[in-house]
Amino acid sequence: MEIEEKRLKAETQDINKIVSIILATGMYTTIFFYLVGLILVFMKGTPIPRLSQQYFHSFGDFFAALFGLHARAFLYLGTIFLILTPVSRVIISIFAFKREKDYKYVGVTAIVFLIILISVIVGSVFKINVG
Repeated sequence: MEIEEKRLKAETQDINKIVSIILATGMYTTIFFYLVGLILVFMKGTPIPRLSQQYFHSFGDFFAALFGLHARAFLYLGTIFLILTPVSRVIISIFAFKREKDYKYVGVTAIVFLIILISVIVGSVFKINVG
């Protein structure tokens, strides 16, 4: 019994370390893209894009803006990483709880993931014009 407890404790520590690395990486990546975007705003003297101007109509538009060093592309990337960081943590939690056979928390975490997913989809489909 003691060996099983040690194994579970080691697995939990491994999962916590992975989650910690993912959250830190997401945070630093988000900060990097926001800083690059803000530096480009100040260097080029362009105003910070309004929320309604930050959407791209295609991947081609996005990559053209990114390679053209437009601030809005970097600010958009920062926002994407800001959203994906906690989402990745929720996904890892689902697998961690499944591995531990804690199906109650698998269900709760899956519901949290679905709420996040629905929020992102609704936010993408029903864009509100702000300013």
